[in-house]
Amino acid sequence: MIKGNLLIPAVVLVVVILAVLLLKNKAKAGFLPPHEFAYGMALTDISALPEKVAKFLSLEAIDPNKIQIETFVDLNSEKNLKPLIKYVAAQKNVSLDPLIASLNEIDNLSNQEDKAISLIKASTPFKDLLKNESKQDSIIVFVNYGLKDPSNLSAGVKRRISDLVRQFDTKKQSEEFDNGKCPNNYLLGNVNIYPLALDNIMWHQHADFGPSNKAPLLEIRFMGLRGIFKYLLNDFETKAGGSFKHLDGDQI
Repeated sequence: MIKGNLLIPAVVLVVVILAVLLLKNKAKAGFLPPHEFAYGMALTDISALPEKVAKFLSLEAIDPNKIQIETFVDLNSEKNLKPLIKYVAAQKNVSLDPLIASLNEIDNLSNQEDKAISLIKASTPFKDLLKNESKQDSIIVFVNYGLKDPSNLSAGVKRRISDLVRQFDTKKQSEEFDNGKCPNNYLLGNVNIYPLALDNIMWHQHADFGPSNKAPLLEIRFMGLRGIFKYLLNDFETKAGGSFKHLDGDQI
């Protein structure tokens, strides 16, 4: 029999396993990503979320072919919305039937960016029916994204990113980026969507976004180089307005 003081608390075990699954998916061309950053931006209201996500995914440096939906429900994940659809259906709430119908249609979209934006728009009217903030981390839709390979970046964008990588990252990482031979895991990140807490206001407990602690938050994560993420955040702030605050993980 395992003694009580040797038992790992269930919540810790869940977090560890989920982290391992995520890192396994992210680290396709290297053992581990160099960093994990989480930054957030306060929004005027939840209706701004799909527009902001669309603008981020449309940044010039992001490769549209690397955008991929991935839904985690507890420890199960699929590269579609089926786990979320199954969860919503299990609530047996007829008021959620229109959402289930919409999610089934959205899941058939081949364009992953369109699927992500449509998911947010479809979920927004039902956010209060779905809300369960204490379990928001048990269901997460990751909108995985990646920087274009350095050799495919425009000269101007590559130069600006190169300058920031030289400033914020190691000499070896800078040389690998400049040579266009950097590991894939230098370039990957995800936008987190929480169907059980679409407003994502829990981060107000950890970061100061000003006078309102009820503003919905856009959460952007990145697993690669500091300089790349700094460029993406700067470019997004310039083109979409707003400003990012550190939420979790490493700081730039």
